[in-house]
Amino acid sequence: MMQKWSFAKRKYEPYKVPADWKVKTYSDNMDEIVNCAECGKEIDFGSCCTSRKIHTGGGFGFAVCPMCFEKEVLEEQK
Repeated sequence: MMQKWSFAKRKYEPYKVPADWKVKTYSDNMDEIVNCAECGKEIDFGSCCTSRKIHTGGGFGFAVCPMCFEKEVLEEQK
């Protein structure tokens, strides 16, 4: 299950990605190619950041690209 935190509404909302995206919260292989859980860009897992708003039901953040992470941080600061 994926959920996306809304900083404005201060609550989680359901979130889905396309079925062909490979999104992860953890990998043993830092060279593994995954999709950014926000924009879908393919990136090696080791270059990803942990999302501030796209989480599992248990609260673990999905991997996102650095550009999307920066956008999340700016959104959170508003």
